Amino acid sequence: MRRILPFVLVVCVVLAGCNGVFGTESDERTPTLTPVAVPTDEPTPTPVPRLAPGLTGKGVVNASALAAAHTAAFENTSFTVRQTVVYRAENGTSIRRIESTTRVADGRFRVTRRWNESTTLQQVEYYDDSERVLVATTRANDTTTYRRLSPQAVVAQRSSVLGAGSGRIETMFVAAETRVANRTDRNGTTVYRLVPAVARRETSNTATVLDRSVSVRAGVTEQGLVRNYTLTQRLSGDGADGATTIVVSARYTAIGATDVERPTWYGNALAATDATASNRNETNPRPTTAG
Repeated sequence: MRRILPFVLVVCVVLAGCNGVFGTESDERTPTLTPVAVPTDEPTPTPVPRLAPGLTGKGVVNASALAAAHTAAFENTSFTVRQTVVYRAENGTSIRRIESTTRVADGRFRVTRRWNESTTLQQVEYYDDSERVLVATTRANDTTTYRRLSPQAVVAQRSSVLGAGSGRIETMFVAAETRVANRTDRNGTTVYRLVPAVARRETSNTATVLDRSVSVRAGVTEQGLVRNYTLTQRLSGDGADGATTIVVSARYTAIGATDVERPTWYGNALAATDATASNRNETNPRPTTAG
């Protein structure tokens, strides 16, 4: 059986399978049979050719291998990720939309995330200057506040961003079954187009149950780079503001041609966060010791 778990960044599901255990029946009533010769050579199963790390013609067979190859494809290079998260009602109406752009270069990143529809948030930006990660939050009343991420949060944020979202990709392909629909070759690059496959679960009476709560469409290169994907999740109950479906789309672009520019609010953020740190130190001065 499979159980529902939360998905990173959006309310998604992971279907974790449980292996069944098969026993043997008693042979007390089995009549004695005359032994026959048993062939020692068993037929070798026809191997399924590998199209990319973790990917065969049957679809993604090893999500961890594909996610690792995806991360390796971005080592020592710059890239941009554009992502859209849409919450939809039963009739397909958009309830909330979140658009984000992540730029990575030289071990630094800048993330811009914008909200619309029913939310007080307008925009949140993260900027990594190699020493600190500053955050600018703008709300619906046009007020902007600044803060710094804690050292622990910086480590986690850098690991997630610089890893090109490999954790999300692994979870996604664990949750949804796919098959290879076709392939395209352009400018010397082969891309395999993945579409949803019917996910089946075995029940106690060995019947099969169709599971269409999560589906994925994606484009994967021979090297294992997931160039784009669209994840659709059907919620079992009402989500945010009555949403019944979440659609997450992402595309990786400007690979090797991305710059991380300093935002215009950088100076204001430094001044505001330095002042906050200074006030905190004056209120709670650190103890000094005689040398």
